[in-house]
Amino acid sequence: SSDGDNIEEEEKTTSSDTQQEGSSSSSRKKKKPKIVVIHGAGSFGHHSAKRYGLQCGKQAVLSGGASPHPDSSSNLQMSKRYQMEALSKTRHSVQKLNAAMVQTLLDYGVNAVGISPGVSIPGMRAYGSSSSSSSSSGGAAAMDLLCESICQSLDAGLLPVIHGDACLLDDNDAGILGGDTLVEGLVGCSYNTKMKEHVRNVIFITDVAGVFSSDPKRNSNARLIRSLKVDMMTGEVAIDDNNSEEVGKMEIGGSSHAHDVTGGLKAKLGAAVTAVQCGKDVIIVQCCSTSAEKFVQGHDPSTVEEGTVITRKL
Repeated sequence: SSDGDNIEEEEKTTSSDTQQEGSSSSSRKKKKPKIVVIHGAGSFGHHSAKRYGLQCGKQAVLSGGASPHPDSSSNLQMSKRYQMEALSKTRHSVQKLNAAMVQTLLDYGVNAVGISPGVSIPGMRAYGSSSSSSSSSGGAAAMDLLCESICQSLDAGLLPVIHGDACLLDDNDAGILGGDTLVEGLVGCSYNTKMKEHVRNVIFITDVAGVFSSDPKRNSNARLIRSLKVDMMTGEVAIDDNNSEEVGKMEIGGSSHAHDVTGGLKAKLGAAVTAVQCGKDVIIVQCCSTSAEKFVQGHDPSTVEEGTVITRKL
């Protein structure tokens, strides 16, 4: 399985809705949120990416001569041909997972549509590219195009399913554009105004019950942290806990999966901080749990048994 991220959008209110609210706001029915699904590569793309040396923020390079095309004359840096082989094969693997997820949703009667961000969006670059940052007009324009595609799908009544991707780092190198990076871009304050106004919260669905004091797969005494607070000025994350001795004692590392090339929990918290700073609440919860179902349905976090809620520090 792979980690998935859900971005909930509020339904757009029409002028007639506004008039009805003024006369009878108490009787207004709660509208179903629109949902955008962003998933990672899981066992499909990560193994291929690791084989070729693709990682977030780095160009593909030979690792200990393990590549099938070693070239000592280039100081172990892959040739452009090998870079593009890494990109195309990794991307093909991820698209197969995306197609499988869309098919499952279709089987359940959900009108889902897959969206590939990589080379499908002009100017889209891998994480770490100089043209992918928010300060770059090229990176902002590419993310804006992706936002427009998502908004058009939502307006048509479709459920967009976007995947982490392998794409160009620059004109000659390949890299990774992870799902967490996409989340950070889509909710980022500097991008599409339409997305920024309508996104209500971000839900990370992963393979553990939330954020723990340490890796629960390696430490049986790891404690589930129910609430984290983000300092809006510094971006620092602190445990919201009455026991002050626990504050700051949170070990944040990468993924425990050997094949993960996108940064694991550390990358998710980075995206979460950006989302909170842009006014969104963030939830991290376990896949296939009743808590995940309740969060997606919009239940109040205080009524949900597990999961970690990340909000701004007041």
